[in-house]
Amino acid sequence: MLQPEHNDSVQIRAELDRNKIAALVALIEAYDDLAVVRTLDQTRGLVELMCSPDYLDEVRSLLDSLKDEMNLRVLES
Repeated sequence: MLQPEHNDSVQIRAELDRNKIAALVALIEAYDDLAVVRTLDQTRGLVELMCSPDYLDEVRSLLDSLKDEMNLRVLES
């Protein structure tokens, strides 16, 4: 029996204005299956985005475009 191919997800941590977390989640959800966002520390505005390696360039591009608007800073990926 063939096993389905499994590609690990890529995690990107970012920090942004804490009052913008809900807006980021809504924006990411608007792009079907682009990434999943989870809040790691609401007080600090620390989030983690999990995406398929196939979508990594798109996620990075989107985060880059939101830097100024959400005071977003990518911490690691």
